[in-house]
Amino acid sequence: MKTIFQTTVRGGIVFLFALILSLALAPEAHAHARMIKSSPAKDATLSASPDQLDLWFNELLEEGFNTIEVFSASELTAAKHTNLAKGKPAVDPADKTHLSVKLEPLPPGEYVVEWRVLSRDGHSAPGRIMFRVAGSK
Repeated sequence: MKTIFQTTVRGGIVFLFALILSLALAPEAHAHARMIKSSPAKDATLSASPDQLDLWFNELLEEGFNTIEVFSASELTAAKHTNLAKGKPAVDPADKTHLSVKLEPLPPGEYVVEWRVLSRDGHSAPGRIMFRVAGSK
């Protein structure tokens, strides 16, 4: 005849084993959208000013809740930045992981791109990259 103690211990062992197994087999989850590609690429040096900035993420984005600022690296520590992006960023209807915005003509120099995106799972995520316009030689 089993005691209550033996039954409780056996139940606890089964529960612990099931918990470990479920954690080991659970798919990896990311809570926030991460940028996976950009054009211009991170730390790129361009010979001419790009007309547009494109960012691709690992999650679907919500339209209307995303921001992109492009400004001179000399303004990085300033309280306010002169945003060189034209208009609001738009999510590509054919690829909901792709966000783009038109750019003002950029003179030679280093530029910072800062974004905040809202993925469909409701999480907001910021990020930053830099690129350089070398100008024509």
